[in-house]
Amino acid sequence: MSRRKDKAAQQTEIERLTAAIATPLLARVPGSHHIVVACPKGGTGKTTTAAMLGLNLADVRGEIVSVVDANPHMSTLRRRLVSPAVPPTRPFVELCARALDEDILPEWSALAPYTDVVARLRVLSNQTADPAEVESLTFAEFESGVALLRRAAQIVISDMGTSSTGPVAVAAMETANTLVFATELAQDSLELAIEMVSALAGQPLSYRPDPDDWSAVSNGRFAHLVQGAIVAIAPGRGDRDPADLTALIDWLRAVCGGGVFIINKDDHLALGDLIVPSALQSETTIAHLGVAAAVAARFPLAPA
Repeated sequence: MSRRKDKAAQQTEIERLTAAIATPLLARVPGSHHIVVACPKGGTGKTTTAAMLGLNLADVRGEIVSVVDANPHMSTLRRRLVSPAVPPTRPFVELCARALDEDILPEWSALAPYTDVVARLRVLSNQTADPAEVESLTFAEFESGVALLRRAAQIVISDMGTSSTGPVAVAAMETANTLVFATELAQDSLELAIEMVSALAGQPLSYRPDPDDWSAVSNGRFAHLVQGAIVAIAPGRGDRDPADLTALIDWLRAVCGGGVFIINKDDHLALGDLIVPSALQSETTIAHLGVAAAVAARFPLAPA
């Protein structure tokens, strides 16, 4: 009987979070809501968080939602979302160059060669690009590419790389409405997340004697993003007890006004392969719906 009660409670929570995602209104005007998923450390679940956020928003809301590979060192975004049997699309870096040259219209008929559609989510990646071209993507090119997408979709999600002060990262944050920090339940990952958060808030902290140079982003112009930022904490290496890291998690909870969500360990996501939402544990679904609901709560218009 207790198991049935647990399942009923989980279903109730899923329905509550789904309603919370669907309810807030988003202005239907040119210039959509841009969500940036970031962390200065690799392997912390950025791509998983961006993919799940995109899938949940696209599934529940009526707007067009797109997720973009914004990792200058290549990413696994398309691999996590698109079946390997699907023919590859044109690379996003090419679209950015065309957008800068004003050589393409913000219409999905024109964007189709660059886009995979997965369960209503539009995915743009660099899987077929020359890695050198991806690494040399400029501020102006990325900014133009995102601006083009923001005219075609109501919600755009950028899956960032580990560089937090490079041209692509700065361009993403300059145009962001909401910032999601995707870190993991590990001492070093949480410390690096705090270093990035504090730098963007204009008061850089460091746990290392030789800290990174945050001067490109630490003048306080991104403090408003931190005030509404959301933190998704993926399972760390091993079975670390969250209680062991309470001080670091509490710091993030106090500084990032959008909320902190601890994601449970899920064998399906741990595979690093194609994400199948129906294969997730209920606890995992609830955690990622919570992240999406927190993002929706940042939309500019009040609930209906």
